[in-house]
Amino acid sequence: MSEKSSSDLGQGNIFRLVMTFGLPAVIGLLINASYNFVDRIFVGNGVGAVGLGAIAVCFPCFVLQIALSMLAGVGGGVNFAVSLGQKRQFKAEYIMANAFVFVFGLGIVFVAVHAAFLRPLLRLYGASDDLMPAAVDYQRVLLFGTPFFMATGAMNNFIRASGYPRTAMLTMLIGAVSNTFFDWLFIFKLKYGIAGAAAATVIAQLLSFCWTILFFIRTCPYRFKIRYAVPNPKIIAIVVSVGTAPFLIQICNGFVQTVFNRTLTQYGGSLAVSVMGVTMATVMLMFMPGIGFCEGAQPIIGYNLGARKYKRVIKTYRTLILITTFIFSAAWLFLQFGSENVMCLFDPNNAEFIAVGSGALKIVGLSFPFVGVQLTTTYFLQGTKNPRMASFLSVSRQLLFLAPFIVFLPKYMGVEGVFYSLPCSDFAAFLIAVPIYLHQVSKYKKAALAENGI
Repeated sequence: MSEKSSSDLGQGNIFRLVMTFGLPAVIGLLINASYNFVDRIFVGNGVGAVGLGAIAVCFPCFVLQIALSMLAGVGGGVNFAVSLGQKRQFKAEYIMANAFVFVFGLGIVFVAVHAAFLRPLLRLYGASDDLMPAAVDYQRVLLFGTPFFMATGAMNNFIRASGYPRTAMLTMLIGAVSNTFFDWLFIFKLKYGIAGAAAATVIAQLLSFCWTILFFIRTCPYRFKIRYAVPNPKIIAIVVSVGTAPFLIQICNGFVQTVFNRTLTQYGGSLAVSVMGVTMATVMLMFMPGIGFCEGAQPIIGYNLGARKYKRVIKTYRTLILITTFIFSAAWLFLQFGSENVMCLFDPNNAEFIAVGSGALKIVGLSFPFVGVQLTTTYFLQGTKNPRMASFLSVSRQLLFLAPFIVFLPKYMGVEGVFYSLPCSDFAAFLIAVPIYLHQVSKYKKAALAENGI
């Protein structure tokens, strides 16, 4: 029996369902994001600012892995949930098997490309001469866990859509706890330095992957069947069509992080790169609750869309906006008063690092109260199979607004201009998201009336 039966998705209380599916997703994503956050804490205290800078340089690579994972995971998970809502279990299992083969294959290709061109790619990501040796040591080890990390992240979407949100959370918890333990062991006890931090992450990724495979073999009512794992271009195409929006969001994040690294090196040197690495890891951690509720609610949206219960689709959308806006407003308040304490976690003896970093966190969080509408609308468009509009909304924030701000603001404001580019782009994306929200609500209200013959 699943933790929440699929019939509840079509008739249970919306707020309770969002909490039931969202909270485990939030915890799971927070745990997943902690891989980089915890690595930075251990590396900052055990290696220093150079180690933090090296991880920041490798961050676009990590984001690209997440992007490919979400291409298969979110795209497959949404179609999987819609198929269950339509009572088509065969198609749901077929989508799941194809998505797994697809994402694992992408992971292998990713490893091959980065192993062959590691130094040029790290240079592209923003590595300076003084950061390159540590970045190579870190990323070279991380590549061993890449296919397993990507597959685990993708299949977690299917675990939630199968009705097991707490199991999805435990998948990430296993990885985070083991990662923390092995970070301590390899960095502080065995003195392996930054390569030890990477090895700890790889071991954690392997353990999470094994747990995921066991779930689909022993527990899940929707089984992974080998005969469905033969790649089908049509199935992969529908997975990619829905997964394109979150993929593009992450690709743009990776691109923007690369621009950040290169611009910061020009205006602030390696210290500024280290500060931005910690800032982005902190921001990512703060985004996870909002993303978690949005991802957790996608089975609810997908099921009710498939069942043509459009009023419940609208109610889920509105509930998510209220929840995410509250979360990001609380995050803004925390950053305004607690940013110095955050920076002290990473390099407590470096006064310049703490001063620059705490100022950066306060600036970056300025527009957080407006982020919820844009983020929720993007995920809602994914869940209702509107990938083009979702892609436009996500790309507009990163490419139409953020990238130009990063290029032009530092010319007039110096290194602070890089930090101010984030809240400026967030507010601009909010202005675009509002009319899209109004249009979507109107659209599904009309669909609900038509379904009732009015």
